[in-house]
Parts: sequence; structure tokens; C-alpha cells
Amino acid sequence: MLIQMNLGYFFIFFTTFVAVIFAVFNLIIPLIIAPKDWEEKDEKLKIFKKWRTVPYESGEINPIPARFQYNIHYYMYALLFVIFDIEVLFFIPWIITLQQIGWITLIEMLIFVAILLVGLYYAIVKDALRWR
Repeated sequence: MLIQMNLGYFFIFFTTFVAVIFAVFNLIIPLIIAPKDWEEKDEKLKIFKKWRTVPYESGEINPIPARFQYNIHYYMYALLFVIFDIEVLFFIPWIITLQQIGWITLIEMLIFVAILLVGLYYAIVKDALRWR
């Protein structure tokens, strides 16, 4: 039993270790391969420096400016949908194993739902769900 539990923790720690190494690797590699300083004497580097800030859009120059903002009103609804969709993902295995797991897990799940409902109440009080 103890070996199985330790093996389970090993996989959790190993996955966390791999994720941290991957994140650090992705932060360090651009520092290594990116050009350090631009020499203004070289004409090709001047042109590249000018065009490197332009967004790439399938090989075409974008007809609208890159700083154009889309006014999205439903982002809060999308965020709430994702949050409550993940809540359902937590509910499904809990409901399937409800008879075997007992009262402690029922109390834990009720606390989880209460925390989410407090967040929803806060969003309603702050008028975050009103369509503007």
C-alpha cells in the first residue's frame, strides 16, 4: 500500500518536474538564439528590424492596423461557462462513486459548490453579468 502511494506521488512529482523544465527551457532558448544587438550599418538588419513588429497574417500584409480592438461583450459569460463546465467535470466522477466514498466527500463537494456560488454571487453583485 505504501509503495503504491509513493509511486503515485512519484508520477505527480515527475510530471511537475517535466513541466517546470519545459517552461524554463522555453524561457531560456529565446534568450540564447535571439540576436543580441542590431548593427544599424547593415541595411538588411534595418529592414528586418522595421518589419519584425508587423504581425504575420498568412504571408499577406494585414489590411487593418494591428492595434485594432474588437469590442467583445460576452467574455464574462464565456469565462463563467468555462468555470461551470469544469465544475461539471468534477461532478461526474463524484456522482458515479457517491455510494462508495461516504459523507466526507459529500461535505467537500458541498464546500466546493459553495465557493463557486460565492464567486457567482460576487459577479452578480458587481454587475459583471449585465450586457453593456
